[in-house]
Amino acid sequence: MPLRYRLIARRSRIEGRGIFAAETLPARRKLGEVTGRIRPLRASLKTVATQKRIYLVDLGRAQALDCSEGNVFRFLNHSCQPNCYLRQCGLKLEVYSLRKIKTGEELTIDYIETPHRHGMTCRCKLPGCRGIL
Repeated sequence: MPLRYRLIARRSRIEGRGIFAAETLPARRKLGEVTGRIRPLRASLKTVATQKRIYLVDLGRAQALDCSEGNVFRFLNHSCQPNCYLRQCGLKLEVYSLRKIKTGEELTIDYIETPHRHGMTCRCKLPGCRGIL
């Protein structure tokens, strides 16, 4: 599925690469769909256990979406004050804006949890940051 809006991946102040709006994005709109391969959850968790960056989303029913070779949405970084959220529709994972996003602003979601064995330090550095996921 083609992206609905123009987005670019580039270096992020939060972590590694991030996704940035190449145009102003409207509030409460579907921005696109996270792509990747559907895999068994248990095997996927074993595979990513030693990786620094994890591109994996638990879809429930013992399945996961491996986004490591997916589209630009694999670079969604965490923020304690996100401007986007994910919506699961069956085995599809859609990305929606929570509010208007300005050109050049990084798109972020709240991971809530992480498959990292000992949690993950939050790097959003925003007021009210939880510090760890």
